[in-house]
Amino acid sequence: MKSLKTKVIALVLGCMLLSSFVIGSFSILSSKKAVSEDSAQIMNLLCENKSKEISALLSRIEQSVNTLTLYASRQIVDTDKFKKDSSYVDQFTEHLTDIAINAAANTEGAMTVYIRYNPEYTSPTSGLFCSKSSTDSTFKSLEPTNLSLYDPSDTSRVGWFYEPAKNKKGTWMEPYLNDNINIEMISYVIPFYANDVFIGVVGMDIDFSVLQTIVEETTVYENGYAYLTDENANLIYHQDLPRGTSLMDYNNGEFRAAAEALLKDSSQESLITYNYHGYQRKASFRSLQNGMRLVLAAPTSDIDKQANQLILQILIASFVIVALTIIFTFIFTRRLVKPLLELTDAAQKIAAGDLSISITHHSKDEVGTLAESFRETVKHLHKYISYINELAYRDPLTGVKNKTAYLEVANQMDELARLKRPEFAVIVFDINGLKTVNDTYGHDFGDILIADTCKIICNTFKQSPIYRIGGDEFVALLEKEDYKNSIQLLSQMQHDIDVYNEQPHNKIKISVAKGIAVYSEATDFTFQDVFKRADNAMYFNKAKMKSQNDKK
Repeated sequence: MKSLKTKVIALVLGCMLLSSFVIGSFSILSSKKAVSEDSAQIMNLLCENKSKEISALLSRIEQSVNTLTLYASRQIVDTDKFKKDSSYVDQFTEHLTDIAINAAANTEGAMTVYIRYNPEYTSPTSGLFCSKSSTDSTFKSLEPTNLSLYDPSDTSRVGWFYEPAKNKKGTWMEPYLNDNINIEMISYVIPFYANDVFIGVVGMDIDFSVLQTIVEETTVYENGYAYLTDENANLIYHQDLPRGTSLMDYNNGEFRAAAEALLKDSSQESLITYNYHGYQRKASFRSLQNGMRLVLAAPTSDIDKQANQLILQILIASFVIVALTIIFTFIFTRRLVKPLLELTDAAQKIAAGDLSISITHHSKDEVGTLAESFRETVKHLHKYISYINELAYRDPLTGVKNKTAYLEVANQMDELARLKRPEFAVIVFDINGLKTVNDTYGHDFGDILIADTCKIICNTFKQSPIYRIGGDEFVALLEKEDYKNSIQLLSQMQHDIDVYNEQPHNKIKISVAKGIAVYSEATDFTFQDVFKRADNAMYFNKAKMKSQNDKK
């Protein structure tokens, strides 16, 4: 007959081995799934942010050329005179030169600016062409290309003129190497008209390295990198492969899965899987404003490394737990029965996905170490879950808390108001003119307006949580010193907005309507009561600001 000690040892060992297997299996499966989801989120978010950065740069370039085109079109009053009078053309060109140079000087990456006229009406060399000097970085006028020397079908030499003219709209040209200055360029050209007559084109050549630098500096995981393709899945920039390489045909179709996704422009949350030089890679991509595709790729082995590390830690922890259990069960059977039963119960709960456990056993021996290992495991799992949950409570554009977080804190404040009579105030902010900015300049500029406004709010109310509860609406829950100094801080915020608006490089001006309400025990029964008063005050302020603007 086996002794109780033997039975206890056998029971404890059996339970621990089984629990370790269940916990290990569950943890391995969970870690793989979590890492897979996390990697997709990380790569998609990074790709999205970088594509917005590049598209914002492209938008600024387009805006410069658009503005110059509009100005040039409006300066031609008499199209018949323009067609017939060369002196009129020369005066027009001379008038535009300084304006064109100024536009290029204030455009990031601009290397040349040009306004070329329709050779049907003017000399084939008429117009202006200004290039940035390599010595002093100033723009100097040079002799324009003679359009008569080339056939309109010669896209490599005069495509910059005839393709936008044919398209009748702003056109981004493929990057090319400028042999004169040995710099890779990318051009944006717009045809311009006066009285429905095609006058010519306005364009800028941009140093392609401005875009290339952003791409080169974009990394993910240990060996991940970014590259650019055109809309036909041909490489524009890649750290290893030459420009023009077709991803569809490269190396017997290694890139084909990625190429097909790029051709369909089917960006999605899940990552694209393809092979490159015999190694599997995963990629995310986004379309840019000029039709290019930004691709972010990383070796699957790099992505899996995180999961493998977690699995290794789980296996090591499992082996350590089993080893310690064997050793200490033989030595301290009676002392270990109770704590081991507690640990076994905790292990079973973890295996079932229940992390709301409390391990009460504390000692300075090996069993205590085992218990602490369980507590650390649960702590790490809680941290990882908290990290995932935090992503759901953050506004991706501004980094402040989102509406979901706001609704939860509102419920908490209701409970706090019933129990403790807290001191707090609520400020509601609403950005004026966001729709106008989006309609006029595009949503990228609208996002910049939102982000810059949020930054000013956060810098002002540093001791209070800030929430974005709508597209253009923020809420500050004033606490501590912010609560005591709310009036002074609101004045400081308006001062900071005025300083921002006075900056010459800030083309978009910030205007914010504000409403504040202080919690009153006598009148406010819920948090929503305070919010409504603040919201009404904001709308009153918004109407007042609109009325003042209308009078101006």
